[in-house]
Amino acid sequence: MIVHSTIHSVMGPQGTTGFPPPIFFRQSTATDLGAMAERTGAEHLMLTHLIPPLGTKRQGPYPLPAALTEADYVDAATAGGFTGNIVVGTDLATLRLEK
Repeated sequence: MIVHSTIHSVMGPQGTTGFPPPIFFRQSTATDLGAMAERTGAEHLMLTHLIPPLGTKRQGPYPLPAALTEADYVDAATAGGFTGNIVVGTDLATLRLEK
């Protein structure tokens, strides 16, 4: 299982948000995390500390073209090639791991 903070590519410099590239490039994108999880053979990928959060129209002062959904993050991780289970962590989310 991989649990990792993530940023969605909509915040990237190629987009229209104006999000600063130096901040964007020091984060891991959902697509990159999907690729990494697939390469490592992980069965589960949990995306946490989402930038931008689900359902918001802004990330701080940076306007989004549209509010992102859980499906947007899942699609991004899948685009990286991940074929396992993807959990999009919301605030106060918990997971129960069983043997």
